[in-house]
Amino acid sequence: MAARVQKLLTALLAVAVAASRAQTESEAGWDLSAPDLLFADGTAAYARGDWPGVVLSMERALRSRAALRALRLRCRTRCAADFPWKLDPDSAPSLMQASGAAALHDLRFFGGLLHRAACLRRCLGPPAAHSLSEELELEFHKRSPYNYLQVAYFKINKLEKAVAAAHTFFVGNPEHMEMRQNLDYYQTMSGVKEADFKDLEAKPHMDEFRLGVRLYSEEQPQEAVLHLEAALQEYFVADEECRALCEGPYDYDGYNYLEYNADLFQAITDHYIQVLGCKQNCVTELASHPSREKPFEDFLPSHYNYLQFAYYNVGNYTQAIECAKTYLLFFPNDEVMNQNLAYYTAMLGEEQARSIGPREQTYWRSEGGEKAGTLLHCWWDYTVDCSFKQQWGCQGFTVQLC
Repeated sequence: MAARVQKLLTALLAVAVAASRAQTESEAGWDLSAPDLLFADGTAAYARGDWPGVVLSMERALRSRAALRALRLRCRTRCAADFPWKLDPDSAPSLMQASGAAALHDLRFFGGLLHRAACLRRCLGPPAAHSLSEELELEFHKRSPYNYLQVAYFKINKLEKAVAAAHTFFVGNPEHMEMRQNLDYYQTMSGVKEADFKDLEAKPHMDEFRLGVRLYSEEQPQEAVLHLEAALQEYFVADEECRALCEGPYDYDGYNYLEYNADLFQAITDHYIQVLGCKQNCVTELASHPSREKPFEDFLPSHYNYLQFAYYNVGNYTQAIECAKTYLLFFPNDEVMNQNLAYYTAMLGEEQARSIGPREQTYWRSEGGEKAGTLLHCWWDYTVDCSFKQQWGCQGFTVQLC
């Protein structure tokens, strides 16, 4: 047993060394400037009236930030697929087994972590070490680069781009009266088309959803179905991206970095709970639109609410039943939806309707979200008072928190 443990430990150390070497070797291939430096160059160019310089720096800042985001998504997705967690609860050592078996089990578990970490370092390279400050991240979130760009484009007579930049900024800042006046002015100019007023930061899933709802309201169910189904597909893509982007470095918010002294498993838990909380917040993030003060309520379930009725209106009872059952995953006691389901079942036939289940992709989303939420509540309760563990059904997890 000792020889097996030593052999596995040697292999894991080799993985860690290779990952460090891969990161160093990849540095030569990274030649993009950091988004924050480019943004600073753009603001400096704006201050001195160098309009081509503003355009060059701000466009590069936007591209660089988008490239970093795409790189992180690609690497985390690929490495998760190449090195998935291989957890076998039956292989966990019992208290009666030798300590060597427990050590071997731990090495296998952390071996998976090291292999994925090596993959990420090799894939990400130096950009993994760079992160925007909170202030600069807020500037990009507020779409500030487009405010600078719309002026610079106008100054160099690129009217179409100026209109798009102004509209993009205004969508994210609907209370900005000066930009509202700029847009009103652009609308009076010859050569400006309605199509020029486009949101360059639009979220595909949100655009499809809003268009689908509008068509539904205009009693065009067939067209509404197309866009609502497209909205769902885009939603799941956006959800995967949002969740992957949560797997970043630990945020020491609320801690003094030098005083943080968690041990191994406490540090792992602190980071994982932070990531889990971020992933749970993706539901709110995807339901948000800059033009609204609050996110859409029950955003994902509402897709199926609109779809079940739209499918009913076009006479597709099979899909109406599927969407109704999917909606009931979230709200199983919804009286109106249960009545709708009973009606669709009667129209299609009870035997055929029985074989139709909810959509699998959404089923696993709802199950995973519920379990993640329960785990978070258990952990929060545990950090306050272990006696609360029964409240959220913590006993449903293999590892008892208290």
